Amino acid sequence: MTRSLISLVFAVAPALHAQIARPTLLPLPTGPSHVGRITYTWVDSSRAAFLDSAEATRREILVDVWYPTTAEGGSAGYLPNLADFRVTMSDSVARRRFAPELAAIEAGALRTHATEGGAVHCPAEGCPLLIFSHGGGVDRSLYSAQYEDLASHGYIVAAIAHTGSTHRVVFPGGRSIAAVALPPIEEPPEWKSLPAWRRDFARSVARANQRRRIRRVEAADIRFVIDRMTRLARTNSSPFASKVDLARVGALGHSAGGMAAALACQLDARIRACLNQDGAMANLPFDRDASGRTMAQPFMYLTRTYARPVDSDSMLKVLEMTRAENDSFLNALQFRPDTLLADMPGGAWRVTVRVAGMTHMGFSDEPLILAAGDSAKSRTALEGLRLTNIYTRAFFDMTLRGARDTALGKAVDSSVVTVERFRPFRR
Repeated sequence: MTRSLISLVFAVAPALHAQIARPTLLPLPTGPSHVGRITYTWVDSSRAAFLDSAEATRREILVDVWYPTTAEGGSAGYLPNLADFRVTMSDSVARRRFAPELAAIEAGALRTHATEGGAVHCPAEGCPLLIFSHGGGVDRSLYSAQYEDLASHGYIVAAIAHTGSTHRVVFPGGRSIAAVALPPIEEPPEWKSLPAWRRDFARSVARANQRRRIRRVEAADIRFVIDRMTRLARTNSSPFASKVDLARVGALGHSAGGMAAALACQLDARIRACLNQDGAMANLPFDRDASGRTMAQPFMYLTRTYARPVDSDSMLKVLEMTRAENDSFLNALQFRPDTLLADMPGGAWRVTVRVAGMTHMGFSDEPLILAAGDSAKSRTALEGLRLTNIYTRAFFDMTLRGARDTALGKAVDSSVVTVERFRPFRR
């Protein structure tokens, strides 16, 4: 290798050298910036700890803030408070509670590309702020590939651990709070006279109402985090002082977290754009409010292909349902989201990724971690994450940054992804 070529290699890839020296299952962030991370513990004294408003304990949450930095060579731990896990639980319990990520960490195969506490680097106007809400029962760290990629492209991402609806939150010092189990559905006597499929439907409605209560807590968490990030942006001693563009705030989440993000958008005009990743109830990515309205902000539903269920004759008999009734029910479910998305004043998109073998958790790191050593499964997981990152960033680049040349406006191979636009978005 010539001297000039050696010089070129070290000139263009100083950061990559650190990544090569410390391999990780996570894909490299695709943006020009390095990534930093800071974890905060915040208490909202105006709210109960979770669902019981009579509790004396107030609402306490952990939030990881990911952001662009100039600090190089980051390799922060995948689980930010791993040392605290060791204080509060045995190795066997920790492995059970935080599988599969803890097993991959112990094997030396999983770490982030972030620098813990690196200086925040944003342009003079500040970086757009995104608030991320995890799926029900899912540890917030399992979306690290998304956080890193967004931060590398100049976003500040505040990732919430929703205490009570994630499997376990471990606070500094080792104090931990497990998920709160939903109470059993109380069935009134008149349900016994209903056909089986109507009883199942009534149970699902009751369970959905329980989940809506949790969603309201999580939406309040999102709004509270905006309050706290606003305070940090306006406090001179904060690492985020004058670094956050509070006029460009977005909310997003996966599964139940995507629906919580949508609800927060409906409640809070500070949020300028909202994205739901594969979260739906009765095939809808969010509920209309009490007056029947959707939301004023631009919205995107990022989902994947689903196989339509075909119930056997024996299953229909158990459900006490005719095939015509079953088909009518499924058809109604199929077209409900189109009606909802077509009634969005701020514009709406549905992006469907078509990756063979991609599951509901394919929007997270979990399939990639579980696939370690299986090249086919790893390719599927990486492709799901790649498309998730491309279209998530394209939506926020367009709605928060005013970008016109994004993946949402380009022709695509419909066998890989389908982009549907409902009403034009006007800036």
